[in-house]
Amino acid sequence: MAKVTVDGREVVVPDNGNVLEACRIAGVDVPHFCYHPRLSIVGQCRMCMVEIEGMPKIQASCTVPVRDGMVVSASSEKALAARNATMEFLLINHPLDCPICDQAGECKLQDNAFAAGLPVSRTSEPRRQYPGYDRTGIGPHVIADMTRCIQCTRCIRFCAEIAGTGELTFIERGGHTIVWTHEGKVLDNEWSACTADVCPVGALTTKDFRFRKRVWWLDKARSVCTGCEIGCNISIEHRDRQVFRFLPRPNPDVNDYWMCDYGRFRAEELNAQDFTRPVVKDGGSTKETNWGDALERIQKAVDEAIKAKGAASILVIGSANLSTEENYLLNSLFRTRLGVPNVEFVVDNGALRRIKNPKAEGNQEGWLKGLESAPNSRGAVAAGVTRALSDSALEKLSSGKFTPAVLYVADAAFAKKASDPAFVQAARKAGFVAVHARTKNALTEVADVVLPVASLSGKEGTFVNSQRRIQAFSIAIVPPPVVRTDMEVLLHLGKRWGVFDTRWTAGDVFELLKKEIPLYADAERESRAVAGYPAVISPASAYDSIFSPEEAEAKLIAAAAEGRNG
Repeated sequence: MAKVTVDGREVVVPDNGNVLEACRIAGVDVPHFCYHPRLSIVGQCRMCMVEIEGMPKIQASCTVPVRDGMVVSASSEKALAARNATMEFLLINHPLDCPICDQAGECKLQDNAFAAGLPVSRTSEPRRQYPGYDRTGIGPHVIADMTRCIQCTRCIRFCAEIAGTGELTFIERGGHTIVWTHEGKVLDNEWSACTADVCPVGALTTKDFRFRKRVWWLDKARSVCTGCEIGCNISIEHRDRQVFRFLPRPNPDVNDYWMCDYGRFRAEELNAQDFTRPVVKDGGSTKETNWGDALERIQKAVDEAIKAKGAASILVIGSANLSTEENYLLNSLFRTRLGVPNVEFVVDNGALRRIKNPKAEGNQEGWLKGLESAPNSRGAVAAGVTRALSDSALEKLSSGKFTPAVLYVADAAFAKKASDPAFVQAARKAGFVAVHARTKNALTEVADVVLPVASLSGKEGTFVNSQRRIQAFSIAIVPPPVVRTDMEVLLHLGKRWGVFDTRWTAGDVFELLKKEIPLYADAERESRAVAGYPAVISPASAYDSIFSPEEAEAKLIAAAAEGRNG
């Protein structure tokens, strides 16, 4: 560790740090464009100039390694003059289109022009243009506008060093230099939209969000991506009860600064809400009803099935899309209170997802990997919900070997099975079918009761990712008045058998998890909104980030059984 003095304040900096990082540790905001903590140092923008004692010339602070006893003047007259000059050069040819630029409001050039720029321009020459290289798609998700580019090379370095695909490069020379794709290529890697994230200006923007909402109008909520089991930390950005985009939320233990395009562009799915009131079947026709009537029908069907055929005649399907709290309530009600042995879930394997993070625990060759297409299979198992095996009631239902008296599905989109005609046909034969659902699918069409539930943006709780790390997600949008979260549905249903208190919050159920589930025993709810970390951090895990499905199944079931019996 090195002791460095910045503007009279002494700070301790890691030996491998640089002067710009020392300034940030000291609380001195040195403007910069090309520096990014996960990309190589290039000193490209010349914006972060400072004076260093013993060096005759001002220095780009990001390029100078720290040494013990170093004295830095970040706010001297000479350093400020150098930054003003850099800003003047950058703005000579930059278009004056902030009012129509999608980066406005989160643009480093705007911020630095205000803080370190001159109030007037000394040039009257026409600004440089790049006909054919403006407002042009360079990939399925990214629009390029080279009139705005400041040649910081962040996007080039991301594609080369993080994605490892290298689609972007400099073309032309001198004053005609622009960033573009190699001839015959497009920007189409798994994380292409991250190039728009790292772009400090409006040169690269995403098609999906472009011109939809000014960023200063957006509200933000901390959440976790549900696209796979990695559990990337995200910010749900919303306004007027509508989700507009996901952005990656930095977490060096999981997704670092990144997220994949697949997870990012699932944001729009959260706005779909086909069911806004409970729906029941009466004499072959469907009608909307109230919550009391819908829950009463479920209670009556369950009680009659247990009395007539026993608890084993009931099949309850949980979900790896539900939070651990919700799966815990599901298992506590049906297995613990009502004695139903068949409380199961199944999770699909999807395309292999990857996030670059060499420092994350459980990484493989510098990557965290996720195969399951749901975020919380480990949390479901920890909560006591059984992973469906070949001889499970769920699989027997699929093959027509078991017809339940009551089928209770806590997530209408629990897996691909929910839209499989053979499974739906088998489900239709059940004596009574109840489903939690947000959008219509084949399973809701055959249900006797459909309970309207909120999306991820409307609830809170925790997921357990592929590292067995507990991560919290927060509510972004309060659901419509009649729509409830899955947790609220289970609390009100459980109260009918005297099990739960409807006043419980996700925090109250979390405390129950700490008492009853070993994985949660040492977890604490923490507030780290400023740093951007998840609100709940779990202890380090001894498990690798990904197993084969057979290994994962064996280890997780064994761990859950050990925890329940221990």
